[in-house]
Amino acid sequence: MTESEGKTIRSLSKAIHLLDLLTAQAQPASLTELYQQTGWPKSTIHGLLSTMRDAGLIEQTPSGRYWLGIRLFEYGCAVSNSWDISAIARPHMQRICSALGESVFLSVFDRAAVVTLAEEESHASLRVVSEVGARLPVYCTSQGKLFLAHVSQAESRRILHHTELKPFTPHTLTDPEQFVPELARIRQQGYAVENGEYKIGLRSCSAPIRDASGNVRYALGCVGMFRQVYSDEFRQAIALICEGAQAISHAIGFRG
Repeated sequence: MTESEGKTIRSLSKAIHLLDLLTAQAQPASLTELYQQTGWPKSTIHGLLSTMRDAGLIEQTPSGRYWLGIRLFEYGCAVSNSWDISAIARPHMQRICSALGESVFLSVFDRAAVVTLAEEESHASLRVVSEVGARLPVYCTSQGKLFLAHVSQAESRRILHHTELKPFTPHTLTDPEQFVPELARIRQQGYAVENGEYKIGLRSCSAPIRDASGNVRYALGCVGMFRQVYSDEFRQAIALICEGAQAISHAIGFRG
């Protein structure tokens, strides 16, 4: 490596670090503030910021402070559009399915229902299969309740009050007010559970997959003939699903 190549790489590393500082600070920063955080010569910082400003990566406010530029937003949109969530999730789904011996699914929220985007089927003799593309009720599935817990309270109430809460089993919640503590519990614990509410004998758990902005975009879940929600195997399912959902969230840009 030549000396000039080494300097170029160090400069790029410093430029990335400045972008990281601005992102973490979440507001425009002055040259002095960036100097205090890095300890680099002000001339170096100014040169890096000026170069990135000319490229649209950095913007300068009328007061002279520096902030993230629109070019970064364009890059982020391009990356986001290129992601195939099913392809990203598939290795995690296969791993969880193999470990549990139960079916694992990936879902999205759509117009007061949940749609199955992908599924990794169990090879057990007794297995639960949800057809890809199938629309399932939002109020009696773990993935549906998970999405309800992460929209606004006004939106969840609107959905529940405008949805026919048909009792699929004796365990199905059919009163919108019953969901208030249920959705609060889901938000607090970080996952949702369906305990025979959609089909007798079936139990499922789902965890949120968040995008770079922290919004819940998808649900990763597992469904099977678990004996009870307090059993060791169901607790293992919850742990693996939460772990997998966090890994997928990180892969699509979430850094919370």
